[in-house]
Amino acid sequence: MEEPEAERAPRSVGFLISQLGFFSSKRFMDALEPLGIGPRDFSLMRFVDASDGQSQHALAERLGIPPSRMVALVDGLEEMGLLERRPDPDDRRVRGLFLTRKGRTVLEKAGKIAIDYETQLCAGINREERDQLIDLLRRLQVTQTDLGGVHPGMSE
Repeated sequence: MEEPEAERAPRSVGFLISQLGFFSSKRFMDALEPLGIGPRDFSLMRFVDASDGQSQHALAERLGIPPSRMVALVDGLEEMGLLERRPDPDDRRVRGLFLTRKGRTVLEKAGKIAIDYETQLCAGINREERDQLIDLLRRLQVTQTDLGGVHPGMSE
């Protein structure tokens, strides 16, 4: 028996991206929960890891995060012992951000969770289709945002 029209997903890119994005975000958040971090924390930790010592202010500007939001994110990661602020040797007013040993361990585990999650998410398509999907989504992305690799949820 065929599904009723109202129960079928519409042939709408916007709807499907929104629906999949909603469920994908929720499931990824659930997957990270055992580590005590969320997707924002994971994303920020990745950026800190890629630019050890960058100031909180510079990183906030780069990510488009309001300074007050950035302070709260960094404070939370620092309280968990995952990140630390260190004085800049050239400017005592500036403090650079660094992952702690514990932070590196959590980031490594979170990276593995992200890879496993991506595998589960794409289980219904093959590698070639996955690559094609990524290419198509990137083409749409550049027409909709200039954030590149920064998730818009970082600034909320």
